[in-house]
Amino acid sequence: MGSTQERLEEILYAMNREGNFEAAMLSMKDGLPLASSPAHYEDDMAAAMVTLLNETVKRINHQLNLSQQVDEISIVGDDRARLVCRYFVVDGNELLLTVLAPPDQSYRRLTNKVIKDVERLWSP
Repeated sequence: MGSTQERLEEILYAMNREGNFEAAMLSMKDGLPLASSPAHYEDDMAAAMVTLLNETVKRINHQLNLSQQVDEISIVGDDRARLVCRYFVVDGNELLLTVLAPPDQSYRRLTNKVIKDVERLWSP
């Protein structure tokens, strides 16, 4: 059995293959990358993007006085490709699953499965 990072990358790889996703990344909420598929996919760019999205979420929560924590951000481009960021907590750690999905591809079931797989792997 491989390292935790290798197992996380296998989980992301399987999701990408099944969903025909271009890339996926699992990171800490602050942008520190934990795993990606393809391996080491634009880690620096993704970390910067996560930081920007987190600042945007904080600003939205503050300006709209939202009492709930944001659990997902989805951005659709002109080509209808989608950037999905799913926030979740495992064992007190705030994590972020980021996926680049092709146009009109559903993603929710697959990202839910990955979140559950990460929870199982992460939890003692």
